[in-house]
Amino acid sequence: MSWSLNEVEGLARKAARGSGLSWGLAEEAGKSTRWLMAAGMPGAESLAGLLTQNDGLTYGALCPVDTEDEWQAEDGGALCPLISGAVICDHAAEIAKGDGIKLKTTSFPILLLPFAAGAAALTGQEMEVTWAGCAVTLGPEGEIQVDDMSGLETAQATAVKIRAATGERASAREKVTRCDIPADVVTTLGNFAHRTYAPDTPESRLAGAGAGLTDND
Repeated sequence: MSWSLNEVEGLARKAARGSGLSWGLAEEAGKSTRWLMAAGMPGAESLAGLLTQNDGLTYGALCPVDTEDEWQAEDGGALCPLISGAVICDHAAEIAKGDGIKLKTTSFPILLLPFAAGAAALTGQEMEVTWAGCAVTLGPEGEIQVDDMSGLETAQATAVKIRAATGERASAREKVTRCDIPADVVTTLGNFAHRTYAPDTPESRLAGAGAGLTDND
């Protein structure tokens, strides 16, 4: 089934909210998924995997703890790329000046790319994001250069580095306006999104559309 980017963003946002993320992070999840899908990358698949993996975990178990030059999750767990991504944007100026960031074990690191692209746009400085099997350079005008994509769909990376790029400049990547999402991924995201719906009650049915107990025939 073909999806518009608006539809993808809406489904991703609802699914993220249904998983327990705050409205702010859910908004970021929707935008990040849209960004990846527009770039021809598996954004919806990665989000579905992340939400499934983190289901039931607390924010405190997933957020980064800054330990000098490395970020890690509490108790040695895996960082959530959506939470870490929001923090990375706060450090955009430092990264642009040459103070790179290293994240320890991180789930679905591909979801960090939209945030690094945002940092590039904020600072005017290209950003490079690398983990085992993957190296991506992101330009301030939306350019994307994937130098190694064998690990693009990695479910968990033991180390991720984000730093100012110093090599060849990134080139523009053709963006798509519609995309296909596997049926099982749609089902997974839909199940999370369903958690945001209020349970059906006799009162809600009476207050909703239709005649309720009134016979209009």
